[in-house]
Parts: sequence; structure tokens; C-alpha cells
Amino acid sequence: MQLTHFVVFSSELDAQLVSEQLYNCEVEGCFLKFPNREKLAVDLAISLANVLVVGAQCRLPFPRHERECRDDDAPQIYVACLSAYNAGMLHGMWIDCTQDVEAIREDIEWILSWSPCRDDEACEEYAIHDYQNWYGIYISEYDDLEKLAELAQALSEHGAAYAAYYQYDSSEANVEDFYERYYGEYESEEDFVYEQLEQQGVIQKMEEMGLLSIYIDLKAIARDWFVDSYYSVQESYNKVYIFSRF
Repeated sequence: MQLTHFVVFSSELDAQLVSEQLYNCEVEGCFLKFPNREKLAVDLAISLANVLVVGAQCRLPFPRHERECRDDDAPQIYVACLSAYNAGMLHGMWIDCTQDVEAIREDIEWILSWSPCRDDEACEEYAIHDYQNWYGIYISEYDDLEKLAELAQALSEHGAAYAAYYQYDSSEANVEDFYERYYGEYESEEDFVYEQLEQQGVIQKMEEMGLLSIYIDLKAIARDWFVDSYYSVQESYNKVYIFSRF
């Protein structure tokens, strides 16, 4: 089997400059992919282009999500090699957490495989040094990857509403429970009360009796309902997410 190598450059432009001198290689971002038999030609091309190589050559497959169309708005974590970090070097990569957990682990293994400290016995250790697109949810350095994958997939599908639900009760949060409890997005708790009364036929009955809905004290009803039956999470001055407590 022909082994494939990668070289990591400081920019995509540097990778392109080297690839222009070669026939049997591929550029993916700042990564140059080439078969093992082309190693000498690649070394010569790097020397002639006078560019900086920031990552060592490695034999592991390139991460799947890097080969595909990547969503920059997806929940992501920046995973760093701790051996490199402790040695005063920054070595890591952003990982899309909407992948399944095994794909995330493959990406981390790939990151560590071309670390400048890869010969260090402790090079298998990593930490999450940054994160983005988690709708305000805090991610710790050593959060469980399986939990992150599940959370990222839920956020990708349901967005800020799931984040509001998760932050309210993260210890018990799960997608099935979210589906059962989530009533939707409203301008206010009173707006929700009015819609519920309308669906129950209360508004129509009042109109049949010649009474206007303005006689309903929506604020008082909302105060009672949201004591023990519902709760709301304020998103903005005119947007709340409504959930059932049970």
C-alpha cells in the first residue's frame, strides 16, 4: 500500500507555491498531500520555494471533515497538543463537533501525529484551548468528547432555543426531553398565554358572549402559569423561549 504524507505550511499560498513545482500532489488549505515516493521531490520544492514548514510529515489520513465542505458556523473546539504547549509552542487545530465522536477522536489523533513534540511520550495529551459557535455555553478544557458531539449536533439542529434549554438545566438536558418541553418562541410570556387560550377556545367563547379579549388579565395568568407549570428564557427584549416544567 502506498503511504500518503502531509506537510503543513504557514499559509495556503506557501502550499500552492510548492505544489506548482510538483506533479503528483494535492493542496488542501495549508496542507500539501503527496505519496511517499515523492518525498525527495517535495523536499527540493520546499527548498526552492523558500517557505516555512510548520508541521512535520505524517502518515495518518487527512481528517474527513477537512476534505469536505466545512460549515464555519458549526460548534467547534480548538484542540492543542499539551506537550507542544508546555514546550512553549502552539500546535493545534479547529475541530467541527457536529461530527460523530469517533471522527472527533480521529481528528485529535491526527493533530498529535504531526506535533513538533510527537516523539515525547506525553504527546498523547491534549486540551481544549478555545471554542466558538456554542451559543454562549461554556466549554471546559477537558470536556467529555461524547457530550460535546451530542450537544453540538443538537445546537446545529435547534440553535439558540436548545442552548437556552441546556443552560437552564444542563445536568438533565437531552434532545428527547427538549422536544417534549419546548413550546416555541414568543414575544413575551403574555403572548404565549394568549395563544394557549386561543387554542383552547377561551377567546372564541368570550367573543360569543360579547366580551373582548382585552378584559383578560394576561399578565396575572402568566404570573400563575410560570410559577409551577412553565418557565421562560429571555433571548432579547421581544423574544422568549417557553418550556414546560414537566
